Amino acid sequence: MQDELQLQYWTERVALFNDEAAYEKLFFHFNDALFNLAVCFVKDEAVAEEIVSDAFINLWRNRSRLPEIENLKVYLYVSVKNLCIKHLTRNKQLADFNLNDLHLEKVAATSRSPEEMMVSKEMLKYIQEAIENLPPRCRLIFKLVREDGLKYREIAQILNISVKTIDAQMAIAAKKIMQSLSFLLKK
Repeated sequence: MQDELQLQYWTERVALFNDEAAYEKLFFHFNDALFNLAVCFVKDEAVAEEIVSDAFINLWRNRSRLPEIENLKVYLYVSVKNLCIKHLTRNKQLADFNLNDLHLEKVAATSRSPEEMMVSKEMLKYIQEAIENLPPRCRLIFKLVREDGLKYREIAQILNISVKTIDAQMAIAAKKIMQSLSFLLKK
């Protein structure tokens, strides 16, 4: 909740007072997650960095309209996704693009909950392995939910898929992860 209030405060400072310090805080708050998303799409760190920069330049240029944006996180994710698709289209790579082809090794957890800290390193290794073995689309959705903390509705907007699809993919992920870890639970 405090995080949301802080984001709202920074957003208002940028929109109403052209506050560059608040803009910088927004940038650093979202940069890593947006960069990881862009790398998944374009598979090139330099291009991903440029795309995220472009998204923030657009945000600054349209800062007076920031109060109209309901959810800044979703807005930025969609903006980065669209810029990635634009880049892929310009470079004629979009014909080969499929959500299942995303490279997700760059998407990493940015914070751990207390429960996760209690799990042994070995168990974490098995869980991470199980997640990495998920089908790419399922893995992307799982990581956006679990690691980026996005809501199903937000992911549906970002990926332009239905909430039911996300629900189904999360059920698949849970089932496959549990199957992968079942040997540990029998010990």
